[in-house]
Amino acid sequence: MTDAPNDPTNTADTPADSDGDTPGGISKRTLIRLLVGFGIGIPILIEAITFLGLLDQQFGGGGGDDAGSGSTATETPTSAVGVGDDLLPETERSETLASAVLRETGGDRWPLSLTVEVHNAGDTDYEFQLLSVHLDDGRTVSGRTSTDRLAPGETRTITGEWSIPAGSTPRAVDVVALVYADGSVETVERRVDLAKIPVRGG
Repeated sequence: MTDAPNDPTNTADTPADSDGDTPGGISKRTLIRLLVGFGIGIPILIEAITFLGLLDQQFGGGGGDDAGSGSTATETPTSAVGVGDDLLPETERSETLASAVLRETGGDRWPLSLTVEVHNAGDTDYEFQLLSVHLDDGRTVSGRTSTDRLAPGETRTITGEWSIPAGSTPRAVDVVALVYADGSVETVERRVDLAKIPVRGG
């Protein structure tokens, strides 16, 4: 007895999955699910990355490009100096701002005076100088006042005076310290920010 080659009951060549297989062996249903998943997931992933990038720029200091340009990235922030503060705290000596006075005279120039008490607490000679004053409008008023050379343990008070344009606000003062040691001179130069100086009449 021979087998009927066209017998409809012979299932040896009938696919097990009614949806059929792709050439890679993945069913059409699974492939559709994968495509739908990618279609939904990729936009969500892109939105999430964009959102995280915005958060990083807002709160995480993401402005790295700006930080790398300009000189401010290498400058050390300093606090404004007021009466009673040391103008050069990094030295072994004390240079205390004893008073700061700005007077409104009614003319086109106002007198500014800064008084500094300098004590040479080091073991070598020392000199301190007040130089130019820098104003809020960018202008600079030159000047120079010095303690001259102080011996160890010596104290001297100096007052620097400048005539600044009326209505201007002094923002900083240039200072120089000279430390004499072993026949050489070490120079320390700083632009010191000034706290707001009240304007007095008369």
